[in-house]
Amino acid sequence: MFYDTIVAPCTPYGRSGVGILKISGIHSKRVAYKVLGKIPIPRYAYYSKFIDNLGAVIDSGIALWFPKPNSCTGEDVLELHCHGNPTILDLLIKTILSIHGIRLANPGEFSERSFLNNKIDLIQAESIMDLIHANSEAAVKSSLRSLQGFFSKEINSLILQVNKIRVLVEASINFPEDDTRILDHKITQDINNIFLKLIDINKISNSGFLLQEGVKVSLVGKPNSGKSSIFNALLLDNAAIVTDIEGTTRDILNESFQIDGITFHISDTAGLRSTDNIIEILGIKKTIEQIKLSDHILLVIDDTSEKFKKKKYISDFIKKFILNQRITILFNKSDLSKKKSYIKKSNFGYSCIYLSAKTGSGIEILKNHLKKQALGKNVIPGEIFLARRRHIDILSRVQKKIKNIKKIWMIERNVELLAEDLKSIQNILGEITGKVTSNQILNSIFSTFCIGK
Repeated sequence: MFYDTIVAPCTPYGRSGVGILKISGIHSKRVAYKVLGKIPIPRYAYYSKFIDNLGAVIDSGIALWFPKPNSCTGEDVLELHCHGNPTILDLLIKTILSIHGIRLANPGEFSERSFLNNKIDLIQAESIMDLIHANSEAAVKSSLRSLQGFFSKEINSLILQVNKIRVLVEASINFPEDDTRILDHKITQDINNIFLKLIDINKISNSGFLLQEGVKVSLVGKPNSGKSSIFNALLLDNAAIVTDIEGTTRDILNESFQIDGITFHISDTAGLRSTDNIIEILGIKKTIEQIKLSDHILLVIDDTSEKFKKKKYISDFIKKFILNQRITILFNKSDLSKKKSYIKKSNFGYSCIYLSAKTGSGIEILKNHLKKQALGKNVIPGEIFLARRRHIDILSRVQKKIKNIKKIWMIERNVELLAEDLKSIQNILGEITGKVTSNQILNSIFSTFCIGK
């Protein structure tokens, strides 16, 4: 329960058609009587004059009254919709703050109260800001799914599965005379099911995370392989200088583009080769750093070069960088090598695309491939929910822990140890929805919110 009442504008500072103030807490009724002269009918738009401490009219507008517990915060909430003039909003706030027990809201405090009053869980609270900051159509849709509770449903389902195994395990500890063979088989099967479900959730979560942050793609390869030309072809713009001189690109060029609502941050890098040129060496160092930061590497190969040289360059590149990122090999200049544009799997296990940046042939194949790789295998776009780095890290921890539990359980069959491990997993998963969360984590999350949310 909160003993103070908070007020804050919900609309950005500046001039606009409408400015909105939100008041939440036990003194919201006193605000209504002071500013409106009455309590409006719940959940009905009420047109009224807004009065200051001296009885003078500040403005006229719409008031909305949401009595507890049927409000966004679970408290009494009053919204005042006035003209979007900063001076009017300031006068209203000044009048409201003159009432004892009312203060300005902290960043994210309305959402925090919604969470603490069990109106939303922590995933939904975080998705509010993700929705506000979403920078693509796909990110908006996926963050909205999180706000509607789809991500929470998956996590709660997982927690329920863990709890069911805990019941079995606890029963086997309390009633050891039961048939342990049947019970052992059931526990093993249930642990496997949880592990498989975690893999699916991790796939969708990673896709959702990339949709929000954007996929970092880097074009790398030898000088004059056509990296800058592909860069320009994807952007539909001459953003990078293209010449026949080796080492033209010496610094990293960064641009963004979208494919069907998915944002890609693409980098055109300096060509990787041995050189004595000091400036070019600096560019190559930056390229190596960029490779480590990328989600997806596009290794560009000049398809007109000799076959053994192409194979050696690809092999050396993979060995040198030992990448965990996705790699796609682009055989450019297919117009000169007289090959059709197509995609196939290489002997190295990576996707290969034959294309021509000059003619544009194969660029659409590359775009479709980038989109599929961003979403992940067997992930349906309409099922993606937005996930944050915090969620990804927790899910990865749980997946590793379940994998370890499977291994130990198969060897030792120790129910007491299994019971403790399952309890630990349940608590870790509870950190995602906020069922098990420290004040430090809450403060860290809600402090990033804007005031009025």
